[in-house]
Amino acid sequence: MLNSLINQKMKKAIIYTRVSTDEQADRGYSLGHQEDQLRKYCEVKQIEIVEHFQDDASAKTFNRPQFQRAVEFIRKNKRQVDHLLFIKWDRFSRNISEAYKMIDSLAALGVDCNAIDQWLDLTIPENKLLLAIYLATPEIENDRRSLNTRAGMRKAMRVGRWVSTPPKGYKMGRDEQNKPLMFATADAAFIKEGFEIYSTGLYSKCEVRKVLEKKGFKMGRSQFFATLRNPLYYGKIFIPAYKDEEEVLVNGLHQPIIDEELFHKCQRVDQGTKRNMQKPNAKNAALPLRGHLICKECGNTLTGSGSLGNGGKYFYYHCQHGCKERFRADDAHSSFENYISSFKVEPEIASLYLAVIEDVFIKEEGARQRKLQKLEGEIAGFRSKLLKTDDMFIAGDLEKDSYKRMKDHYCGEMSALQERKKEMEGMDTAFSQYMKWGFSLLLNFPEYYGKAPLEIKQKMVSSIFPEKLVFENGTYRTIRANEVLSLLCSNNRGFSKKTTGQEIISDNLSSLAPRAGLEPATL
Repeated sequence: MLNSLINQKMKKAIIYTRVSTDEQADRGYSLGHQEDQLRKYCEVKQIEIVEHFQDDASAKTFNRPQFQRAVEFIRKNKRQVDHLLFIKWDRFSRNISEAYKMIDSLAALGVDCNAIDQWLDLTIPENKLLLAIYLATPEIENDRRSLNTRAGMRKAMRVGRWVSTPPKGYKMGRDEQNKPLMFATADAAFIKEGFEIYSTGLYSKCEVRKVLEKKGFKMGRSQFFATLRNPLYYGKIFIPAYKDEEEVLVNGLHQPIIDEELFHKCQRVDQGTKRNMQKPNAKNAALPLRGHLICKECGNTLTGSGSLGNGGKYFYYHCQHGCKERFRADDAHSSFENYISSFKVEPEIASLYLAVIEDVFIKEEGARQRKLQKLEGEIAGFRSKLLKTDDMFIAGDLEKDSYKRMKDHYCGEMSALQERKKEMEGMDTAFSQYMKWGFSLLLNFPEYYGKAPLEIKQKMVSSIFPEKLVFENGTYRTIRANEVLSLLCSNNRGFSKKTTGQEIISDNLSSLAPRAGLEPATL
C-alpha cells in the first residue's frame, strides 16, 4: 500500500543535456557526465525519467533540434511531465531574455525548469535574484568571449593576416612563425582568368562563369559574383567599421592572384553595367525591341539574349514557349531603322494640325479658368471653417478631441483641393512650345532614336506602336499603329492598308541598307 502511494506521488521529468564543441574542449564538459549526474539525482529524489534529450549546439538561442523536440514532447504529453532538469542554468540557456520567455512558456504547460546543481525554488521571491545572476553570467561570458575573438581577429587583419574561411583560390596554412597565412591553390588560375575575361566588358558575370565552368571550375553564381568584388585577390584585406573605428583597406601578407589595375578595371565594368541596366534580366541596350515583338506562331512576347560565337557576341530575339521563332537582332534592328527613316510629314500638314490643336486648347482654357475659380472658392470655405473651429476651441466651446478631429478633416480637404488646383495650374500653358518640339521629334525621328538611351528608345517605339510588332521575312506588321501618326503620314507607303485590316509597316525592307554599323550599341 505504501509503495502504491509513493508511485502515485512520484514526479516525472525530462532530463536535458547540452554541450557545444568549444565548451567540451575548453572546460571538459561531456554529455555522458551530465546524463550520469542527472540520473543519479532523479534516483535519489525518486523522480521518474520519462525522456532524455541532448544537444550538441550553442545555447545562444532555443533553436536547437533536441530542445525543440523536448518542447514538442511536453506539448503532446500534457500533465505527464513535471520537470525539465539539467545540470546548470548555462546548459539551459546563455541568453537571459530568451531564457525568461522559455521558462514562462513551459510553466504555462505545467513544467518546472530547474538545474540540479543550482536548484531554485522560485516561489521564494529572493530566489528570482539568484536566477537572474545564474542566467546573466553565461551570457556575459559569451559576450566577453565574442569581444575578445573580434578584437583578436581585427588585430590580426590589421597586420595583414586573413583569419576567416579562405575564399576560392586560397587555402589556409602557416608561415615560418607558425601563424595563419593563406596560400594560392590550383583554382587561382581560374580566378585570374575570370577577372581577365570580365575586365574586357564584353561578357556578363554569368557568361564568364559558364566559360570557366566548361573548363572544370565550379562555383555558385552568388559566390562568383562576390569573387569579382573581393579585394583579397589583389592582396588587400577589407576591415569593416566597428564602433569608433573606421573601415580600412590594408595590405595583406598573402600572395595576390591578380594585380590592382586588373581588379579596378573589373569594378569599373561592374559599375558601368549597374548604371546602364536597372533590371539586368529585362533590359539590354543591344535589345531595344525586346518587349515590343511577338511570336508569329503563338502570339507570345519574344525575349532576347546574347550568345558567344567565334566572332564575338551575337544577340537574338526568340520565343520562350517551344516555338522555333528565332532571328538575329541586327536583322530586326536594320529593318526597323530603315522603316522609321521613311516617316515623312509634309510641312503644310504639320502646320495645319498644330493650328487646329492650338484652337482647341484656347477654347478649353476658359473652362479651365472657371474650374480654378471654383476650387479657390472651396478652399476659402474650408479655410473659414478652420478659423471658426480655432475660435470655438480657444473660447472653450469645443472639446480637445472634437477640435482635433474637425481640424484634421478640414486640413485634409484643403490639402486635397490645393493639390488639384496645383495640378490644374501646372497644365501645359506653354502648349505651342511643346507641340513644336513634338513635331521636331517626329520630323527627325531616326536621328533622335539612334542617339537615345535604351529606355527612351523603348518609349518611342511604344508611342508609335500601341500594339506589339511581328517581324517576318524582313517585314514588320502590327494590328494597329498610332492613329495620329497614321493620319499625318497618310501618304507614306509605310502605313498602307491591307484588306485584312493589318497594317504593313515595311515594304521589302530586307533589301535595304547593309546591316553593319546599325547595332544599337555602336550608334
